[in-house]
Amino acid sequence: MRSVFILALLANSLDLVLTTLGIHGLGNREGNPLLAGLAHGHWLLFVLVKGLIVPLLIVGLYTLRRRTPLFVSAGLAVVLVALAIALGQWLGWMAGVVHVSLLAKL
Repeated sequence: MRSVFILALLANSLDLVLTTLGIHGLGNREGNPLLAGLAHGHWLLFVLVKGLIVPLLIVGLYTLRRRTPLFVSAGLAVVLVALAIALGQWLGWMAGVVHVSLLAKL
């Protein structure tokens, strides 16, 4: 359970960094697929949500592990899968960008 907790926190942090890089550095106008509207319309609010509120919710969920272990396990698994999908979509977008830029050079 602890490893899923740590992976969920790391995935959230990585998602925030990659979304920032994608939107502001690489021109990815889609950004984070889970919070795309918030990321484009209200950047500071997005950073607050992804950088503070989501980790606090993950930690809060983890602290409930003694009272409701099945609920916490399922909740952390859902969070981890959602964040892994978001990261996978970002990596897929990057693979497309690299592929198209290599084709453009030919």
